[in-house]
Amino acid sequence: MLLRTLAASPDIGRESGFVVDGHDRLTAAVESDARLIVEAKYADEWNASGLIRRWKLQRKMDAEISVLVAEMMPDVSPDALF
Repeated sequence: MLLRTLAASPDIGRESGFVVDGHDRLTAAVESDARLIVEAKYADEWNASGLIRRWKLQRKMDAEISVLVAEMMPDVSPDALF
């Protein structure tokens, strides 16, 4: 009976609930979402552009992605535990 109770316990074999590099993962997820939004916005212009125009467009998109990430990022301290 004791073995059955131990085997059914949800705490056996579990690690802590903390995520390694939690803040970095959160930032990467928000940046990925922002990148999809901005790339979709400029998809037609990107496809119609040449090499030089794409270089300029990439810089413009990167700047917009940075602004969008700052707007979308929740107010979480980088020192917070995840």
